[in-house]
Amino acid sequence: MIVRLSEIEPKEMVKPRDGRGSLINFAYEAATKYSGKIKMFSVVELKPDSKVGYHVHENDMEIYLILDGKAVVSDNGNEDLLGPGDMLITPKGEGHAIENKTNEPITFLAVIIE
Repeated sequence: MIVRLSEIEPKEMVKPRDGRGSLINFAYEAATKYSGKIKMFSVVELKPDSKVGYHVHENDMEIYLILDGKAVVSDNGNEDLLGPGDMLITPKGEGHAIENKTNEPITFLAVIIE
């Protein structure tokens, strides 16, 4: 499942948790319907002309949140281009891949949930 940053309604919070100033919250609510133990929580830098090959998550799930760069992803065999703020959710039993076809590194958050 692909979640686009552009599809998320930003919500402003003033003085968050009795702090000061304000913040804009982009809530990735689609990811909150899953529960389980976090097996991996990593920031990954995918070098230019590099790829994490297609694989199926038989016993866990994985979420990628693109932080920087443009990534070509396979979501169960359907290829798409993701940019900063876009998310790929791969539930248990489904497959994905991520590829960097650019000359700059891609940075993304990767979370595996058992």
